[in-house]
Amino acid sequence: MNPHTTIGVLTDTEVFLVEMVQGKRVLRSILLPPGMSEPIGLLEHVWQIGLAEVWVMPATTLSRTVTSAWFEQASSHWVVVVHPDPCEPTRPISALLWPKASSRREERRLTFVFPEKAGWDWALPDARSLLATVTYLDQTLVRPVIDSPDLVAHRMLTDLTLDQSTSWLQSSPLDPHTLSGSDGTTIPLMESARDLMWVRPLTRVEQHQRYLHKYTHLSRYLEACMAVQLGVGPPQYSANGRACDDIRPGIWRVSADRAGSLFDGKRLPSCLDGEWMSTPQVKCCRDIGYHVHVREGYYWPQSHQLLKRWATTLWRAGERLHTHPQSYRHAQARTNASHTIKLLAQIGVTTLAQEKTTGGWSRPDWLTQIIGRSRATLFAHLAGLARKGTMPVLVDRDALWVVSNDPNPLTAVPGLVVAPRWRGYTVGYEVPLPLSNEVREAFRTAEYAGQVATVLDTLAGEVFL
Repeated sequence: MNPHTTIGVLTDTEVFLVEMVQGKRVLRSILLPPGMSEPIGLLEHVWQIGLAEVWVMPATTLSRTVTSAWFEQASSHWVVVVHPDPCEPTRPISALLWPKASSRREERRLTFVFPEKAGWDWALPDARSLLATVTYLDQTLVRPVIDSPDLVAHRMLTDLTLDQSTSWLQSSPLDPHTLSGSDGTTIPLMESARDLMWVRPLTRVEQHQRYLHKYTHLSRYLEACMAVQLGVGPPQYSANGRACDDIRPGIWRVSADRAGSLFDGKRLPSCLDGEWMSTPQVKCCRDIGYHVHVREGYYWPQSHQLLKRWATTLWRAGERLHTHPQSYRHAQARTNASHTIKLLAQIGVTTLAQEKTTGGWSRPDWLTQIIGRSRATLFAHLAGLARKGTMPVLVDRDALWVVSNDPNPLTAVPGLVVAPRWRGYTVGYEVPLPLSNEVREAFRTAEYAGQVATVLDTLAGEVFL
């Protein structure tokens, strides 16, 4: 745990925290004395306990009724800084406090946090699950998550890219409307940056198998950002496409055919989305056996791995959660923490393409390269599975589904979850979904991948109840 943070969870009647006893973490419960409905008494009580963060359990009296004015009642004895809920300004997301009489050398601050107002969307059946969730995040991220997801994600993205050159990060925003092909039409940058969603009918052999397994990836965006090259400076135009070297970031108009590749859109998904592709997509198509002719495009002669530190920090946090279960034993808290890491990654990547007027970085070309590389790593994974005889039946962004006669999700797809080096995958259904008539019908009548994924997750939830 971050040595500077002592975390507690407040309910209507008690405070839960973890203490070290003879080298072991022990859950402790401290009853609240009578008369704790007034702020000064409550603040003094949790301060004396030694807490730095107090997470207020959702649905408690304080969580339902607290206002910014409630904290201001303590301003005679405490310095009070309230962070209000933008959607309901009278209600706080968090409040930072410290005693006015404390020494200037006193570094400890007291933060009250209301997770249901912050919008983290955690499943919290009890106080223990909330305490474990925020403790796991404190241990893996080593930074507070006491604000809304947007604020935490933006701050983390900025903090972990400060070691890069300011000129790179503050390079001129890219107006995508200034990039056009030889025919004068604007290059559809964002249209070429789509996540993969694909489904196919079950084969005759698969229809007679017994189980359907789901596997979920932490974040293909993070995996991509750890190595993706992002262009800086003005892009250059290549009229004949010869500047495409599969390394420098760019957006290219291509003519491509599958040339006998297994990735034909029937047995495995197709890598062809349109005539414009990012550099990672062009390389991916060639790697899986497509014939690709680059006709023209734009590229950035100078590029850097600007997001490597940010992505690696989040990736390692997710890896620790899933590869050290003995240290993170609370299953729901582990799920909540993993969801948080995934959300921070999603918001961070989305920020790159947003306009600067809304807090973004105005670099849709960076998002295009990231999504292109994330698709490339996915196709590389699928190719590896296909070589071992595993053909997914459904891919929905960060998740894939496989039919098998093996009821054990860890062995149904060898080397996917249990591997010498973690590849980002975890088991989606702890108990496999029986290949029932409803499941077969979902694949037979599917109109699009997202529809099937929703049906399967609903059926899985009903089975587990």
